[in-house]
Amino acid sequence: MKENKLLSPAAIFLLGVNSIIGSGIFLLSGKIYEDAGIWSLLAILCAGLSIFVIAFAYANMSKIYSKNGGAFVYAKETFGRFPGFIVGMVTWLLGTVTLATEVSALLTAMKMILPNLNSLLIGIIIILALGIISYFGSSIIAGLDNLTSFVKIVLVLVFIFTCLWLVRGLNFSSPNLLTASSANLGGFKGFLSAYGTVFFFFTGFSFLPVNAEKMKNPAKNLPKMMSLVMLTCLAVYLIIQTITIGALGPELTKTLVPAATAFSKIVGSIGIPLFVVGICFSIFGVIVATTFNTPTILASLAQAHEDVPMFVSKNNRFGTPTWAIILTTVCGIALFLSGNYVFLSGLTVFMSFVQYLSTGLANIKKKFLLIGIGSVLISLVLLTSFTLSVLILGLGILILLVMIYFVVKLDDDEREKWLKEHQEKSKGADVNTVKRL
Repeated sequence: MKENKLLSPAAIFLLGVNSIIGSGIFLLSGKIYEDAGIWSLLAILCAGLSIFVIAFAYANMSKIYSKNGGAFVYAKETFGRFPGFIVGMVTWLLGTVTLATEVSALLTAMKMILPNLNSLLIGIIIILALGIISYFGSSIIAGLDNLTSFVKIVLVLVFIFTCLWLVRGLNFSSPNLLTASSANLGGFKGFLSAYGTVFFFFTGFSFLPVNAEKMKNPAKNLPKMMSLVMLTCLAVYLIIQTITIGALGPELTKTLVPAATAFSKIVGSIGIPLFVVGICFSIFGVIVATTFNTPTILASLAQAHEDVPMFVSKNNRFGTPTWAIILTTVCGIALFLSGNYVFLSGLTVFMSFVQYLSTGLANIKKKFLLIGIGSVLISLVLLTSFTLSVLILGLGILILLVMIYFVVKLDDDEREKWLKEHQEKSKGADVNTVKRL
């Protein structure tokens, strides 16, 4: 019987970097500069180090629970079914919010070259079309993921090596933008806002533990690779933000895609559309991968992990979970319509916050006290950075999940029957394979 090929440490590293480096640093560098000025560099450093602590919390739990699932497995195994359900659904919603956020990011970037674009209509069409395509399954996702990873790496390298020469020290000696002014939040509140926004740059790291079973020796390799991935991404973010500040200065807040504006100073007006097209291509790859992966999370919750009705996991004749795709698509459209890119990126961080807090508490329960307490404290500080609108919608979603848990009838008999049939089919397939061999 042929065994599935497991991910090597190098593959884990590339997967992590591709999952983390997304639209944030290209589209939100102006926002964090507006909030905190040159201190946005410190916000990136502090957020990166904070995420590093949280990553260690995940790594600790991965040594105990090496199966797929990440935060919701840790919550269920440590605290029971109810917390597991909440964190599991939040994990699915994190994927759904990410889908909506990246579609919004794509359209935000496109507005740099197509200012009259009807963002709402095109966004709905994109999410709906990808939902329909995912119903029929696809074999192009892995290839597209590899291609967009390559584009992303090229974008970063081209930007760094072409725009490094634009950096001017004068742009770092401007008045301290942490002083309150009408142009930005200013003060410590502005720094906290930038700190919270930067967390969006790193939210993709939680994707790694979800795929623990696909890795070689996850208890050993996952913690090491997570550390290396986090340090690499932190360095890239600091370099890109430093270059954009040094190249554009106050002009950084006046452009939708600061990196493209800086690039155009080197190659001329053609630089903006060229760079924007590259960013859009990279973002679209993330959108497609998220569209196909997120329904799988919901179907997985129904099949084995948590208390979701079993019909959600049933596959159609193309081998994809119909209801999981429908729910993901509908929720993705609803979330896309709920706010702009900045709002949705904040909501993405809120969903990640729930995972971070639960994983930190699980560490404390398992006697990893230092890392656990650190993760909980960081999560609580992060909570203070959210806008009121993000808090209201985020808490409303959590309350709705609590209500669903106690209202929906859990058909344990149906779940056990499905699992038994699934196991028998798997055994039968293995026996047939052995006979053929």
